[in-house]
Amino acid sequence: MTDLEWEQLLHNSPAKAYEALIEQYGNLIYAIVFNKIGSCGSKEDIEDCVSDIMVEFFKNIGNFSSRSGSLKSYISTIAKRRAIDAFRRISGRNNMCLDIEDEDIVIPPASDDTEKEVEKRIFKQNLWNIVKSLGEPDSSIIVYQYFYNYKVRDIAKILEMTTEAVKKRSLRARKKIGTILRNGGYYE
Repeated sequence: MTDLEWEQLLHNSPAKAYEALIEQYGNLIYAIVFNKIGSCGSKEDIEDCVSDIMVEFFKNIGNFSSRSGSLKSYISTIAKRRAIDAFRRISGRNNMCLDIEDEDIVIPPASDDTEKEVEKRIFKQNLWNIVKSLGEPDSSIIVYQYFYNYKVRDIAKILEMTTEAVKKRSLRARKKIGTILRNGGYYE
């Protein structure tokens, strides 16, 4: 459905337009929110944020026009802003939040760490930086697959890709990570 068709549907039947919006962009909105607050928020926090995004979108529907930009970018912008707000709110009550887009994340060693433990922490930090450097959607695929233990079909649904595409991108990303690690590559 094009943006213009969606606008016409909104004019004729707001309820059907809402359903079409959820059908077309629901997974995108969820992925944006999950990427921002999934490391520290509960499933309920994520669902609340997604609901808040939809409410805000429909409260401000008069600000959208298909002539001024795409519906996808408009709703993505709202989603990212609300997810950042939710991240700040949640991280205020939960000190263990980790923002995966934060470039300055450093995992500090505890004072009683042995040399081996410090090396392990440095390796984990380096691995995290390598995963972030892969770019989208590869870094999201690796995060969903190995940090959150999602199945390929669930990742495909969230990222609106085929399962075969997710499998291939995952394989290529893992090979790239392996090559970087074998060559002693570090990302800081």
